[in-house]
Amino acid sequence: MQPYTALQLQGIEKSFPGVKALKSVSLAVYPGRFMALVGENGAIKSTMMKVLTGIYSRDAGSLRWLGEETTFSGPKESQEAGIGIIHQELNLIPQLTVAENIFLGREFVNHFGRIDWKRMYAEADALLKRLNLRFNSHQLVGDPSIGDQQMLEIAKVLSFKSQVIIMDEPTDALTDTEILSLFRVINELKAQGCGIVYIFHRMKEIVEICDYVTVFRDGQFIAERPVKDLSKESLIEMMVGRKLEDQYPRLD
Repeated sequence: MQPYTALQLQGIEKSFPGVKALKSVSLAVYPGRFMALVGENGAIKSTMMKVLTGIYSRDAGSLRWLGEETTFSGPKESQEAGIGIIHQELNLIPQLTVAENIFLGREFVNHFGRIDWKRMYAEADALLKRLNLRFNSHQLVGDPSIGDQQMLEIAKVLSFKSQVIIMDEPTDALTDTEILSLFRVINELKAQGCGIVYIFHRMKEIVEICDYVTVFRDGQFIAERPVKDLSKESLIEMMVGRKLEDQYPRLD
């Protein structure tokens, strides 16, 4: 029996002048499950995320969010609906504190209409503790390392209590310790019923921590498979569209 989908895109098509970027692409995100989104061409996955969040309008296809046909008018609307996206590019203001960056534009306000700084810093510190980060919410964002700043982007998305979280290869700038902290939080989110989409390129991590894999190639949906049913070799074959023995250099 197919599990309930929190987010489902079917038959998505998107063209630009002279290029058909997406050709009847499909994607399903399930509550409490961790999906690896993989494919040779990073632009395909990026375009798909922009169609999902309303940055690009789709030429054809449907988007269902929590069972309802939906079209988002932009990232703010999709975020408020419960879809969080963590991009590789940092979107932080170095001159502001960690807490100010996390809650920028949605600061807590007290009964007098003033910013509730005490609550805001306490909530930010709780997020930092959850991610096992070694700095506090009063620090300026320009002080931590690039890896720590990437973790702050993750903290921002966690603060929205999103039902689906999409991560665009955030581990590239992280240390091994930070990656372990991130995966621990991902397991917590799964247990709470959150659906996780992780745009991956590291085969080892896919096999170790993901529940299922969705493969795109040449602007098309290729397959959705449980990780337990795949070998590393069969996954690469779906990604590149040919047998491994035809590939150079050979993978042992």
